[in-house]
Amino acid sequence: MEQQLVFDRIAMLRYLMIVGVVILHTPPYVPIAETGPDLFDFIKALFQHAVFRATVPMLTVFSGYLLYRSTLDQHWMQLVRKKFRTVALPFCVFNLAVLAGAFMAQQQIGLRMSYQLVPFDASTWLDAAFGIGASPINYPLNFLRDLIVLMALAPLLGVVLRSRPWTGFAVVAFIFFNNLDGALVLRDVMPIMFYLGGLAATRQWTLSTLDRYALPCFGLFIVLCLCLVHFKIGNTTYFRYIAPFLIWPAASLLHDTPVGHWLQSQSKASFFIFLAHAPLLLVSSVAYQAFGDDIPYPIYWIATPVAIVAALSLVYHRFMRLCPRLFAPLIGAKPPGLPSMAPTLGAPARVVP
Repeated sequence: MEQQLVFDRIAMLRYLMIVGVVILHTPPYVPIAETGPDLFDFIKALFQHAVFRATVPMLTVFSGYLLYRSTLDQHWMQLVRKKFRTVALPFCVFNLAVLAGAFMAQQQIGLRMSYQLVPFDASTWLDAAFGIGASPINYPLNFLRDLIVLMALAPLLGVVLRSRPWTGFAVVAFIFFNNLDGALVLRDVMPIMFYLGGLAATRQWTLSTLDRYALPCFGLFIVLCLCLVHFKIGNTTYFRYIAPFLIWPAASLLHDTPVGHWLQSQSKASFFIFLAHAPLLLVSSVAYQAFGDDIPYPIYWIATPVAIVAALSLVYHRFMRLCPRLFAPLIGAKPPGLPSMAPTLGAPARVVP
């Protein structure tokens, strides 16, 4: 019963966090120091510079927990096969598709982007295509880029987790908190949170321990978010480490509620939304700049993520119904009717024990 509650909560929060990622990336980006004085400016900053800055650490903890709970790290070849299918292949499909589209847009209409692919430069193309030393061109997929690195390190980390767990944590925290790894992992919060997820799985922590403090945890999370925006704090490093330990118990407030059940029911589509939302945001931004003179920006900012999430959810369900054996492998899923293991973020199938 305890374990099923954990899986249900992961499914619920995974969808909520990925919707948060879409909101986080809705353009344009405004640095916290440049937040305007209006109420809308404050609300926008609250979500983009505070609340949803917890998405990456939260999703990374889930990935570490689910991987080590499945003991997949002890079966190297199975780990390689599964993570190629559920993480590496979707990364390549959706990043290279955006790369091809960006190249054609730059070549045909001269569209300016973060990566200028024309004229050809090998190092620029390698970074844009595979995120060798920088974020890939489909920028949200830098999460998957770093997750691939962590999956490669997972067997070694698993040995440490089961033999010297706290010494290992100290070493991992020291290396990545101080960015001693260089460009190995682009988001240094991820290895630490991935390891903590592994600790929770291998040490068999009771994950409902803090549920009795759900309301205080939720209240503290909101206060921290308000403080970040009010005082215009740009460095959210410590907040990112703290936030998952507040969000997790706070989410128990949604347990066995209509909202909680609905979030769980939408979780299957979450990974596809994550993979595909960035190019749609770019298109919406270009269209708004060209034709949106009569549309107030707050309406664009609210309506765009809602429309993109709804559209991608519809596409997911249609494709999974019409051509599941073609569509499912592209997003790291198994076609309906085939058994699935407990997933990381990169495997959007139903979470099962």
